[in-house]
Amino acid sequence: MSRMIWFVYRSPYHGVLGKHVRELPDASVLDWFRRGWAEAVPDPRAWLQAELGVDVYGLDSIFDEVGKRSLPEPNTMAELRKHLKKHLYVEGQVIVDDHSVRALTDDDEVPLAYFFLDHALAAERPARLAYPIHGQWPLPAHTAATAGHDEPVTTIAISPILAADWDTPGTVIRVPGVRLPELAGWLRTAGTWPEELTLLRGCIGPDDDLAGALDRMNRWGAWDDEAPDLHGLDGDHEDAHRVVRSVTARAAGQESIPGPLGERRPALGRVEVAEHLAQAVLHMDDDFGYLQLFLFDDVWASEHRHLAKSMRRWFGKSWDPLK
Repeated sequence: MSRMIWFVYRSPYHGVLGKHVRELPDASVLDWFRRGWAEAVPDPRAWLQAELGVDVYGLDSIFDEVGKRSLPEPNTMAELRKHLKKHLYVEGQVIVDDHSVRALTDDDEVPLAYFFLDHALAAERPARLAYPIHGQWPLPAHTAATAGHDEPVTTIAISPILAADWDTPGTVIRVPGVRLPELAGWLRTAGTWPEELTLLRGCIGPDDDLAGALDRMNRWGAWDDEAPDLHGLDGDHEDAHRVVRSVTARAAGQESIPGPLGERRPALGRVEVAEHLAQAVLHMDDDFGYLQLFLFDDVWASEHRHLAKSMRRWFGKSWDPLK
């Protein structure tokens, strides 16, 4: 049985999924912090970089205080909680329980959150934690021939662009009665559709090729502040698609195109489409990272139920997957 713990840093600065995930060789969250008490004090930032692989905003403050104040090593999670509540620098809040430490902060630019989670917790609550601890893109796309006995529904999960806070971590849309292979055709012919799918609808061509539509989204270069400029896209589909083709044609052959935060680079985007899961990560900015977009139906969700449930929470509920 594994005795390691998980570290997850939810940050647009890190990776195409907007998070950094690492397993740590400690039997418990408490043991990792106790090891930090012993090893980090000479240079907390360097120790944390070596341990976690990233510079975690504000986390070094607790170990700085250990050195300055000779704080006693915690022997219980209750003692660790007291230390972190008093000495850890966060702009939001820190939550400590028997199996985890979860912190919310920001760097005056974007919200940030980080989590230390033991394996027992991850095993006990996979419907909350399967996606947070999944560190690789793309997600697994396979489905069994017998999967999907529920009513047809497609779920679309979209990350925010430069989120103001994690109280609105993204958008989750459900399209009942439609599975992923039919989604493009449904959007192209629908009289009404969710507003958040207006750009995707315009990107769909007459062949209903979802991969082609996502590729056009990747090459979109018309923005209204930090949102896509949807002028001309909310009417007749043929007219909307004509606007999309005009905008994307201007990006042809260009290494950088206009983005919501400056310049974006379509060549860094990735798109993969399978029968019941489509996924895209679209480069938005060199500093502020990628927009994540996942489209999956009940067939994929029945095969990957924990990933599906935890993704809906990650993108649609709260900064804290256990909240």
